[in-house]
Amino acid sequence: MYFIDASYNSLKKYNEELCGDCIQQANLDDCKIFVLSDGLGSGVKANILSTLTSKIAITMLREGATLEETIDTIVHTLPVCKQRHLAYSTFTLIKIYKNGEAYAAEFDNPSIFLHKDGKDIPIEKTLKVIGDKNIYESRFTMDKDTVLVAVSDGVVHAGVGHSLDLGWEWVNVNTYLRDMSKDDVSTKDVVKNVLDSCMELYEDEPGDDTSVLAVKIKEQQVVNLFIGPPRDRKNDTAVFEKVLRSGEKVAICGGTTAQIASRLLDREMDFDMGTMTMDIPAIAKIEGVELVTEGVITLSKAIDIMREYVKPDYNPNIDAKLHENNAASMLAKLLIEECDSVKIYQGTAINPAHQDLAFKMDFTFKLNQMNELRRLLMLMGKDVEVTYI
Repeated sequence: MYFIDASYNSLKKYNEELCGDCIQQANLDDCKIFVLSDGLGSGVKANILSTLTSKIAITMLREGATLEETIDTIVHTLPVCKQRHLAYSTFTLIKIYKNGEAYAAEFDNPSIFLHKDGKDIPIEKTLKVIGDKNIYESRFTMDKDTVLVAVSDGVVHAGVGHSLDLGWEWVNVNTYLRDMSKDDVSTKDVVKNVLDSCMELYEDEPGDDTSVLAVKIKEQQVVNLFIGPPRDRKNDTAVFEKVLRSGEKVAICGGTTAQIASRLLDREMDFDMGTMTMDIPAIAKIEGVELVTEGVITLSKAIDIMREYVKPDYNPNIDAKLHENNAASMLAKLLIEECDSVKIYQGTAINPAHQDLAFKMDFTFKLNQMNELRRLLMLMGKDVEVTYI
């Protein structure tokens, strides 16, 4: 069984407050479902239409509805534009199972791209008419070297009215993605590279809402994250030794928790003062532990970075933020880029320092922190498991 790794982001049309495209994701036990919807026009109206379309589709498909039932509901829920007599919203539906089997249904969006090792993978499509809509269905199998990309028409039209008369065009986008698939590139980098290219072609003034969804399957990478020590010190050995010797990555947030790991591993803990900033404490290093940071302050700063990362508006500066030499950026990068599954071990011991009324970070605050962290990780499509210790 594989882990399904996906990234997506969008550019808003120049001078618009809202993006007229919408991408939704649903995580099921055996598969993930993605919907990329492109609302008619741009701005508020397009945003509402694409959001309703994708929300209806993702909810119904997640609950087991058929494609026919889903599209019939969309058709009878949202209106057709009276002026142009065009569909309210185009869409691409993708369902990928953890064994690599995949299904796609496309309505008026650019055709999906599928590549492996610098080569096109042919996709056989079947026309299905539902109501008066022509839906193209396809079924195919992905493996660890396969890259699937879906885009809105803002990608294939990139450059119209600027650097290219006819836009980037599907065939040229396909060549670009095919060449990229020669290397082991992450889905995050695929999305970033395509959107950066579109922004350049649009000369920093996108003429249309522009969205990219990239999906790969891979072996699951796990990070075990310890946040605080156990309530009962007798549990230290049982909980920590099992995880520390599992062979999986381990990250630790909190000084007391780090001291427990150092003692159990019988290894020294050294501080890297070069990573200290005015508002973020330095990291520590323990051989055999991926990352060791201070607790609530560092975690709060990392959560702030993760909030920026998951915002729907494309932020080209977030990559630089993730590579800053401080504990919060390192923790955020580890959780965003270097794992697919996070096992959180939430310590329930009360820190005496946090009982001071002048220090307003009590256990409730830490619990809210952990809940927000879990929400953000799940929003990124990661598997999250929480154990209270």
